[in-house]
Amino acid sequence: MSNGPIRAGIVGAGLMGRWHAWAVRKAGGSVVAIADPEPARTRQLADDYPDAQLFENGARMVADAHLDVLHVCTPRATHYELAAAAIAAAVPVLIEKPLATTAAETEQLLELATARGVLIAPVHQYLFQDGVLRAYEALERVGPLVRIAGTFYSAGGQGLEREQMDSMVVDILPHPLSLMQRFLRSPLPQQGWMAARSHPGELQWLGDASGTSLSILISLHARPTVCALDIVGTNGTIHLNLYHGYAVIESGRVSRVRKITHPFDLAARTLGAASLNLARRALRSESAYPGLLRLVRAFHDAVRLHGKSPISATEALQVAQVRERLSAAAGMVPNRQQSRDPKLPLSDETAVR
Repeated sequence: MSNGPIRAGIVGAGLMGRWHAWAVRKAGGSVVAIADPEPARTRQLADDYPDAQLFENGARMVADAHLDVLHVCTPRATHYELAAAAIAAAVPVLIEKPLATTAAETEQLLELATARGVLIAPVHQYLFQDGVLRAYEALERVGPLVRIAGTFYSAGGQGLEREQMDSMVVDILPHPLSLMQRFLRSPLPQQGWMAARSHPGELQWLGDASGTSLSILISLHARPTVCALDIVGTNGTIHLNLYHGYAVIESGRVSRVRKITHPFDLAARTLGAASLNLARRALRSESAYPGLLRLVRAFHDAVRLHGKSPISATEALQVAQVRERLSAAAGMVPNRQQSRDPKLPLSDETAVR
C-alpha cells in the first residue's frame, strides 16, 4: 500500500459512484481514478475530483492506476469480472450489493480473496447506521425476539419494464437479509421461505428462524417511499427508519393509560430521534445514504492496518445464499449467463430510494 491517504478508484460514475467518491474523501482518502464506459458520465464525476485519472474500462484502471482500494459501483452483472481483476492485482475491493449475481460467484470471489489475502466486502451500509448500532445494543431490552419485519417501498423502479422491476427487487434483498442476520445473531434460515408475488415489482417473503417470524415486503409501486425494519420482542419493539438512519425504542409495558397515550408517546419519541439524527447527519454533511461513510471508513482502516473486513466472508456468503433461495421461491433464479438489459443504466442506480 502507498504511504499517505488511501488511493481509491471508483468504477461506475453514476449515483452510487458519486456517493462512494464523497465517502472516500470524507474518510480521508483520495479519489485517484474513475472508470465508466460513458465518457460524459466519467467527466461529470471528475469535475469534483480533477486529479483523478479517467478510464473507460475498469480492469484497465485496476492495472494502471496503482490503487489501494477499488470501489465497484456498477450493475451486478459486471461485479464478478471487476472484483476478480482487483483480487488478481491484490487490490482490496468494496462492492455495491449484491456482491455478485449468484451465490456460487460470491463464494468463488470470497475464496479467491482469502487465497490472495485481499480484503473484500459488499456494501451493506445499513449495518453501520447510528440507529442500527443503537438497536443492536438494545436487543436485550426488548427481550426474546418474536418478529423481524422489513418494509421497502422504493421509487427506483419508475420507467422499468416488468422483468427489470423484479430484478431490482431481488437486488434490494441484501439490505433486509443482512440486517436480519445481524439482529438474529445467527445464520439466516436457508429453507422454509414462502413467497407471494402479486405483480412485477411487488414481492413478499415469509420465513421462520427458530421461532422468530421473518417477513420482507419490497414494492416498487407503494407510496410514500418507506425503508424500515421493525424488531419485535416480548418486552418491546425497535422501529428502524433506514432512510434516515435512526431508531425508536418502545417499551412493551401494557396498561390502560399506555394504550391511550401510546400514539402521542410514539410521536414524541420519533420526533426526538429524528431531530437528533438530523443534527448528527448535518455535522457529517451526510445528506443521503447514512451508514455508507462509516462502512467506507471501516473498510479503509482495515486496509491500512491490515485488519479484518467490517463484513465477514461468512456473513456475505450467507446473505448471497439466502437471497438466491428467496429469488427461486419467487420464480426468479439469477444466473451468470443473463445479459444486462441495454435499457438499464451502465452505472448502478438500484439503491433504495
